[in-house]
This record gives sequence, structure tokens and C-alpha cells, in this order.
Amino acid sequence: MSSGDIGQRRQLSAAQWAAVIGGLAALGVVASLASKTGLLQSVGARIGQAAWLLPALVGLHIGQLWLSGCGWRALFREPVAGLGAFHRLRIIREGIDSLLPVAQVGGEIVGARLLARLGVAPARAGASVIVDVTVELLTQVAFLAAGLCLLARFSDASAWRTWMGVLLAAAGLCGAVVALQRWGALRLLDGLLRGMVRRWPRLALTALGAASLDGIHAEAMGFYRDRTALGRSAVLHFVPWALGSIETWAVLHVLGVPVSPPDALIVESLGMAARSAGFAIPAALGAQEGGFVLAGAAIGVAAGPALALSLVKRLRETIVGGIGLALWRMATRRDGWR
Repeated sequence: MSSGDIGQRRQLSAAQWAAVIGGLAALGVVASLASKTGLLQSVGARIGQAAWLLPALVGLHIGQLWLSGCGWRALFREPVAGLGAFHRLRIIREGIDSLLPVAQVGGEIVGARLLARLGVAPARAGASVIVDVTVELLTQVAFLAAGLCLLARFSDASAWRTWMGVLLAAAGLCGAVVALQRWGALRLLDGLLRGMVRRWPRLALTALGAASLDGIHAEAMGFYRDRTALGRSAVLHFVPWALGSIETWAVLHVLGVPVSPPDALIVESLGMAARSAGFAIPAALGAQEGGFVLAGAAIGVAAGPALALSLVKRLRETIVGGIGLALWRMATRRDGWR
């Protein structure tokens, strides 16, 4: 290995650990606040109270990822890998983003790589992941808007106005992402990726092949031009967001907080928006916990049950993430993947 490769690995490691430390610091702030208000004494008991739900929650989330995989597969008109393969790849993406210090983007890189190994042209595979993530982001904004509409209908105006800024910021970010892609940002990505591959040949992106990355912009624009496929993908991505409110409703009921389905949808939409806002932090450590505490406060749920809800979701996430990492291990073995 060259000194340049070693230096790059050190740089990447430093960046990843900086993000981890930042996330742990944010989580520490939440824990400190919880300790000062006496929450920590009850949160552990609450988590144990809801632990028996974990098998059902894992099954529900696997179903959500099935629909997300279907949404990814729906972008393709031509015959490609089956729905089962896309489902496995989607679980792998989830596992890497949730459990490894890769700032919630490493799973997408690996997903594109493995899709290319299944016979999809590397540039098309990479473009499909970019479009899939964009559609998922847009549907989350729509889900957040639905939650805010319910919040405005059933809660006081001050809570609605506070979260309205989050919606506007998310909508602005989505608009910027789509505009940059259409105005040629992916052409810049073409050149950037090829330059990275030449400079750091051991980088994970080299699995797609330097020459094959050319044309990622054209492939992405091809996906965007197919409005029917985009619409189908959007519906398939929106449903999993809505299904997440079932998890929130069930956990809160077990914790002794009998919320209504609209309230559960409000908490889920606001809490997951906060998690997504912490995308630069591995697994959104701290961002998710603080988000669910604030989301619960918006409808009158105490901080203890809201924090316990977030931590139960963490346990479910760890289990599903472990499954994803196991599938990734299998995928790196030719016989296991086949």
C-alpha cells in the first residue's frame, strides 16, 4: 500500500471518528438533560417494558424496507434483478448507514456497488441510488407536511409554527438537491469520482470502475424523465414512512401513553425529520433522541416516554442493522450472494 493510500485512510478515519464524537456529544447532552430531570431512572424500566414488542417491530421494519426496495426497483423499466435482491440490498444499505461510522452515506455506495455486480451498468446503478435517495427524501418531506397538517388541526398553534420552519427548510433542501442534479451537478460528480479513483485507487468507489462512472448524469436524467416510474416509486416510498407511525403508536401504548393514530403520525413524522436532519452524524446519534423528545412535547407526551420510544427504535435498528451487515458479508462472497 502506498503512503498516499495510508494517508487517505487516516483522513477518512479521522473524519468518521469526528462525526462519531459529535454524535456522542449530542447524545450526551440529551442524557445530561434527562439525568437532571430524573428521566434516566425511569427510561430503562420503560425500555424493558416494551422489549417484548421487538420481534414485531423488526418484522414491521423489514416490511417497510421491502416496500422501499420495491420503490427502488420501480425506477427501472428494463428487466433487472428481482425484488428479493433489491430488498436484500435495501437492508444492507440500512445496516451500513445505521451501524457503521459512515455518516449515513456508505450504505448507498455499497448498494450501488452490489447492484452493479448483479449486472446493472455501474453508472446506471449509481444513478439509480441517487434518484432513489432523492425520491425518498421528497416523500419524507411530504410525510412531514402531513404530520404538520395534523399538528395544526389537533394541537396548539405555537407548536405548529415552531415545526413549520423545519418543513420549509426541508422543502428548500429538497428543491436545491433536485435543481442541482438537473443543472448538471452530477456531471461534476462524474469528474470528481474519476479523479478520486485515480488518486485513491483503494477507495470503495473503485468497485464501480473509473471508466464506467462516466455518464451518471445522463442515466439519472433518464430516470427523472420517466414520470410514471417516478410516481410509482414515490408511492412505494411514502407508504413505509406512514407505516412507521404504527411502530410509534404501539410502543407508546405499551409505555402507558395511549396516543391516537393521528398523534402517532405526528410524532413519527417530526421525530424522523429530526433524525434525517442529523444525516452527517453516524446513525444520527443524539439528533433522533432530541427530535423525538421535542416531537412528543408538541402533542403533550412527556420526555420520559418519548426518549424511551427513541431508544426502543434504536434497539430495533440495531437488530435490523445486524441483519444487514450479515447480508453484506454474504454478498461479498460469490457463492453466498448467489
